[in-house]
Amino acid sequence: MSSEQKPTTLETPTVTEVKVAVCGGIGNSRAVDEEDLKIWNMYKEHLESKIQDQFKIPVNYTLKPIQVSTQVVAGINYFFKVELPDKKYATARVYHVSWQKDTHGKANHVAVHPKLADNINENVDHF
Repeated sequence: MSSEQKPTTLETPTVTEVKVAVCGGIGNSRAVDEEDLKIWNMYKEHLESKIQDQFKIPVNYTLKPIQVSTQVVAGINYFFKVELPDKKYATARVYHVSWQKDTHGKANHVAVHPKLADNINENVDHF
């Protein structure tokens, strides 16, 4: 018996897009979804108060997040972009630890970047 081996041909996979995740890095901005809104609403009282106080926003102006980026740490940092009346954008961070229920909604888990962005796509470093 003779054994003939057929040549092996390997197909090269086509890569259409490569996304690199950086451990501990801040992800790309995206539209706010329902899960993000749950986090926003959990801390809403403190988010609104801090943004209104810091940037002198009238209390009757409705603040709502329009973009979010996340960062996995020992929990998740949510970086919310909020459009203000003058077409500037505030960035607010919520540090949320889902398994520590006693920390949910606490003011010390909310921070607001001191600088306003002129453009919604302007990146803000960690603060």
